[in-house]
Amino acid sequence: MTNNNVQENHQQLAQQLFCANSAYCSLTKGSGHGDVHGSLRGPLQGKNGDNFIVVFNDIFQLVKGNSQPHFVARRQHLIKKINTDLNLRKTYTQLIEQLKFAQSGLQVAASSNESLPERLTEYFSLKFKRDRSHPSQVYVILSMNHPAEQHLTNTFAVHITNDDQVDCLYFPSISDGRSQLLMEDKDSSFKLLTDPNSRLYLM
Repeated sequence: MTNNNVQENHQQLAQQLFCANSAYCSLTKGSGHGDVHGSLRGPLQGKNGDNFIVVFNDIFQLVKGNSQPHFVARRQHLIKKINTDLNLRKTYTQLIEQLKFAQSGLQVAASSNESLPERLTEYFSLKFKRDRSHPSQVYVILSMNHPAEQHLTNTFAVHITNDDQVDCLYFPSISDGRSQLLMEDKDSSFKLLTDPNSRLYLM
């Protein structure tokens, strides 16, 4: 069985589980909490404050790192919804576990003279370098030893989870073995990324 077939089977199983959980919520909590087609409805604290419906494909596209502008515009809304819905978060974490290319587990806390801990795994490393002109800005440098073809040609996702929340960053395609982002050190995503209690999943 090829890797594509394995991933397709994992996606189908995860989608079936998502739909089953949604149907169960609909039966046990009454209408308005789910439906048998795999969606959950609830208020989303976005700019417009409209109710937001999340379907399985939304989570799947987030996990796979869909970089189309219309999807990127919804990405933070999806993350917020996932962080406030246990069923969505469970589906999200199951998918990143099944579809990950590589991961980094819990890290030892940084020493007193190293405020930004590095991540080093068999497949990738993550380092942080402050901008000399703007110390509050930090370059997040991701290096890959053996990138897959999709990492060389497309934007790819790095998912971050801990016991309290999840987040997702999109990195540009790999060039000369590495990719980088420029982030503010006060950004909530950056704080989660550098938290030694966070797990990282490279897609």
